[in-house]
Amino acid sequence: MKIHIKRRLIIFAAALLTLILTAVLSFAIYGCIYDIRKNEAEHILHAYGKNLMLQFQGELNESDALARMACIMTEEDDIWFESAAASLLEREEVRYAALIKGDIMVRVLPQEIYGYQAGRDLKEFSYIYTLAKVVKDLVVEGPVILEGGDGQEVFLFLQPFLEGDAYLGGVAVALDCNYVLEQLGLGYMSQQGYDYELWRVEPQNGGKEVVAVSRENVDFSQAVKTTFNLPAQWNLSIQPRAGWISPGYRGAMITICFLTALLTLGFSVSQYQLFIRKRMLKQFSSIDSQTGLYNQVGFTDALNRWLSEGEEPVMLYYLVFEGYNQVSQMIGLQKETAFLQSIPRRLKEFIQNPYIAGRLSAGNFLVAVREDMDEIQQEDFARGLSLELLLKIRLDDERSFLSARYEYKCCLLGEGQAEEEISRLIHAYYTKRSQESPVRTLTEKCRQLTEGKDDVTFDEYTDLEMMELSKTFNQYRKQVEQLAYFDPVFNVGNRPKYMRDANMLISYDKKRQFSLFCVDICAFSQYNELFSADIGDQILREVVQRLSRLFGTYLYRINGDVFLGISMSGENEKTFADRLQGMLSAPVSAGNASFALQVRISVCCYPRNGDSPDVLLDRIQSALRYAKESDHNVVIYNKELDTIIRTEADILRKLKSAIHHETLEIWYQPMVHVETGRFFAAEALVRLPDENGGYFSAGQVIALAERSGMVEQLGDYVLQRACEFMSSHGESLGLRHMCINLSVQQLLVGNSADHLLDMIRDSGAGTEHITLEITESILIQSIEPASETLSRLRRTGLRIALDDFGVGYSSLNYLSNLPVDVIKIDRSLTQQLRTSTKQRALLRAIVEVAEINSLTVVSEGIETEDDQKLVSASGVQYIQGFYYARPMPGGELIKFLSV
Repeated sequence: MKIHIKRRLIIFAAALLTLILTAVLSFAIYGCIYDIRKNEAEHILHAYGKNLMLQFQGELNESDALARMACIMTEEDDIWFESAAASLLEREEVRYAALIKGDIMVRVLPQEIYGYQAGRDLKEFSYIYTLAKVVKDLVVEGPVILEGGDGQEVFLFLQPFLEGDAYLGGVAVALDCNYVLEQLGLGYMSQQGYDYELWRVEPQNGGKEVVAVSRENVDFSQAVKTTFNLPAQWNLSIQPRAGWISPGYRGAMITICFLTALLTLGFSVSQYQLFIRKRMLKQFSSIDSQTGLYNQVGFTDALNRWLSEGEEPVMLYYLVFEGYNQVSQMIGLQKETAFLQSIPRRLKEFIQNPYIAGRLSAGNFLVAVREDMDEIQQEDFARGLSLELLLKIRLDDERSFLSARYEYKCCLLGEGQAEEEISRLIHAYYTKRSQESPVRTLTEKCRQLTEGKDDVTFDEYTDLEMMELSKTFNQYRKQVEQLAYFDPVFNVGNRPKYMRDANMLISYDKKRQFSLFCVDICAFSQYNELFSADIGDQILREVVQRLSRLFGTYLYRINGDVFLGISMSGENEKTFADRLQGMLSAPVSAGNASFALQVRISVCCYPRNGDSPDVLLDRIQSALRYAKESDHNVVIYNKELDTIIRTEADILRKLKSAIHHETLEIWYQPMVHVETGRFFAAEALVRLPDENGGYFSAGQVIALAERSGMVEQLGDYVLQRACEFMSSHGESLGLRHMCINLSVQQLLVGNSADHLLDMIRDSGAGTEHITLEITESILIQSIEPASETLSRLRRTGLRIALDDFGVGYSSLNYLSNLPVDVIKIDRSLTQQLRTSTKQRALLRAIVEVAEINSLTVVSEGIETEDDQKLVSASGVQYIQGFYYARPMPGGELIKFLSV
C-alpha cells in the first residue's frame, strides 16, 4: 500500500513538474521568438543606420566639394564661388548655397532671393551656423525653412573648412526636404513590414523633433533604435507593423508547448523507471565482493560527494600490502577470505570519526576520514591503521607479519576533485618508494639534469663504487653545464644562462633592483657579406671585451649580434646607456680595417618592468624592436611602450578572431580606365573593426601580421574573399581585373604557386581576371627567390602588379627585367605633380618606359580635379583615388557600379 502511495506521489510530482516545464518552455519560446525578431530588426537597423550616415556625410553632402575648394582658393575676391556653385544650383533639389569666411556671410546664392544676407554676421542667423564653427565638422539641420525663402522645407548642410585645426569658414548648401527624405529610402522599411520614425534631439531645448514617420499615432516605445550625430543626436526607430509576436507565431507556440508537455510527461515516467533499475545496478557495481568495502569506482564517487559538500577537512590514506599476491597464494583461500572479511570490522573499531573505505586491488586500500589533523596526528593515525590491519601468517612453521606501507594527504575540497586527489596520493607513494634506493636516487638526479635543472649535485656515499660513480657524474655535469650555458665561440653566457642567473638574483632577494641593457649592432650582416665571417667574429670579440668591462660575468649573447647585460650598479638607466653607447662608438679594428659601429640599446628594469626573467626578456626585446622601427638609438621600456605593445597584441587578437569567425571585412576601391571613363578594375583592401565604430590602420594590421607570422593566413583570407566576389559579381559589374595585395612571405613558402592557384580556381574566378600586387621595395629585396614563382603565376594568365612604385627603390632601368605586368605609381609622387615640374617629367618618363615594356600604369592617391587632369595628361591607363571613389564594402560597390 505504501509503495502505491509513493508511486502516485511521484506521478503527481512528475505531472506538476511537466506543467512547470511547459510554462517555462512557453516563456522561453516567446522570449526566443522575440529575441530573433528583435535581432533581425537590429541587423536591418544597423545596416540602415550606416547607410543614413553615408547619405548625410557623403552622397547628400553637396557642401563638401565646395568647402574643399574654398580651403585651397587664395583669391581675395570670392567671385569664384558663384561659378563653382553654378552647376549645383541648376539642380532642382538645391535651394540655397552660401560661402562663409570667419563669422561673415560673404556670398549667398541665388543672389536674387538671398543676396541681401551677404555681409551679415553669423550671430544674426540660426545657431547651427555657429555650431558648425564650434564642432569644426559637418552639421546637418532639417527640416527647416530658410529665412527669405518661399517657405519650403529644406535640409541644411554646413561644412566648415580648416587650416590645420584652425577654423577659416564654411559652406552651406540647402537641399529640398522631400528630395533628401526620398534619397534616404525610408520607404524600404515599410516594404520590409516595419514602422519607422526618424527623429532628432533639438540641441537648444532637448526636445524630440520628428523628421519622418511611416504612420501617425504609432507607439514606438518598444521599438529598436539606432543613434548617430550630425552633430545633433539623430535617431531611427523601427518595429514590426504586426508586433514582435504575430498571431501565427502565438498559435504555433501553443501547439509546440502542448506536444512538448505530452512528450515530457511520457519521458519523465520512462526515465523514472530507468533510474530505479540503474540505481539497483549501481549499488552492486560499486562494492568489492570479497570485503564489502567500496571498489575503486564506488570509493571515488563517495569521496567526490564528501569533497563537493566542503563542510570539514578530509584526510586520505593509501595503504599497500607489498608482496600480498605471493603471501595470499601461500596461506590459502580460506585464510585470505577470513582476513579480507575482517577488515570492515577492524576499521569500524579503530576509526571513531565518519569514514569511507575502499579496496583498489588485491592488497591496496584507500581510507578517507572526516577529521582535522596536523602532520603528527596524520602520521600517528596512518601508523596505527597499518598496525590494526596487520596480517598475521605462519609459513614454514614460523610466525611472521605482513604490515601495510602507507602514504597520506589532506584533500582539496571541491566538486570533481576525488579522482585527481587519489591519483596524486598514489603517485606520491610510489615516488617516495623510488627515492629510497641509491641507484634510483642517481637515476632521478640524471633525469633532473636532462630536464635542465641547474642545482643538481651528486652526493657522497660510503660505498666506494657508488662514490666513484658519483664523482664521475659530477665531472660530467660540469661539462654539460659549460656546453649548455656558454656561447662556444665567445665564451660568454647564452640565453639559458641569463634565465638561470636572473632567476637566482630574483629568488635570493626579490627586493633587489637591477637593470637589463640589450645591445644590437646595426646592419651587422654587412660586415660578414662585404668582408668575411672571420672579420665579423673579430668585431664581435672586441664588442664582448668592451661590454665585459661594464657587465662582467652578467653578459650574455642572446642572438647573433645581440647582447644582453645585467647591471646592479643603481646608476640612472639613461646615463648608463649613454656611457655604454660612448664605449661602443670608438672604432673597432679587425684585420687591416677599422670600423665605426652604430648600435641600438634598449633598457628595462626589475621589478618595475617585470617580475620574472622571461617577462623582462620579452619586454626588452619589444623595446629593441621598437627602437629599430622608430630609428631611435636608446629606448627605455615604459608605460607608453607597454601601451603600444598591448595595442599591437589586441590588434593581433582581434585579427585572429576575425579570420577565425570570418568577420574580417574586405572593402574595394574601384579604378577608372582613363580612355573610356569606366570602372574596369578594383583593389581589395583589409578593414579590421576596432570595436569603437572605426577601423585599425590597414598598414599597421598588415605589418603586425607579417611580424607575427599571420600574414600567410591573412593573405589567404583576403585572396579567397576577393576572388569569390570577382567570381560572383565581376562580370555583371563590368570588372575585368581584381587587384589583391600579396606579401612576399607568401611567395617564399614552399609550393606557394600551386597553393595560390588552387585557391583562385576553387573560388571560380579566372586567373586572367586576378592581379596580385607586391610592394616594390620588398620585392626588390627578395627578387631572386620570388622570381621563379612569379613567372610561373604569370604563365597561368595571372597579372603581377608592382605596388608603391616611386618610393626610394625605383629605377627605370630594371623595369624590363622584373616579372611584372602592372606598375602602380605611389601617391607620394602624384601629390607633388601640381608643385613640381620634375615630378611631372618623371611621371611621363615612367609611362613611356612602361609602354616600351608593355606595362600597364595605374596612378594612386588622386583626390582633386587638378590631380586628375595632370595624371590623365601623362598617359597613365588607370586612375585610383578619392576623386572617383573611396574604398567601400562589397555591397556598396555593387550599388555604386550598378548605377
